[in-house]
Amino acid sequence: MKLATRKAVGISAQRRLQLQSARAGAPVLRDRFPQVSALRIELRFEERGGITPSPQQHTLYPAARAFFRFACPCAECDGDFDLSPAIAAVLEPAKATARGGDRAVSGHLACEGWRARERASGRPCTIELHYRLSVGAANQD
Repeated sequence: MKLATRKAVGISAQRRLQLQSARAGAPVLRDRFPQVSALRIELRFEERGGITPSPQQHTLYPAARAFFRFACPCAECDGDFDLSPAIAAVLEPAKATARGGDRAVSGHLACEGWRARERASGRPCTIELHYRLSVGAANQD
């Protein structure tokens, strides 16, 4: 009889489980930002010297979890992109009012993760994220 052996969890599977757990514990969007009816997140990636990952688009509605970390699209990278500060800047009521109703923001972030095969060489991941966030405000009747 052959005994079952435990397989080591890969970097991407471990990262996915961590992000899923963190997302499950996040509050819902309507509780964190009650004035928001929809949040559109557009992600475009650039890979320096490699194959560029496909863009992503997410639309979050009030019942969605207010969780704004996205895994690096490179399967062997252990990094992620945290858009929480940018989203807070566009969604916080006082900040949004101070900007004169501007409800969109764009920016970019570099992945700070490491790829499994590049870890020994000391070179970090080379993927860069360009994002655009736009907000739909709930009616304030």
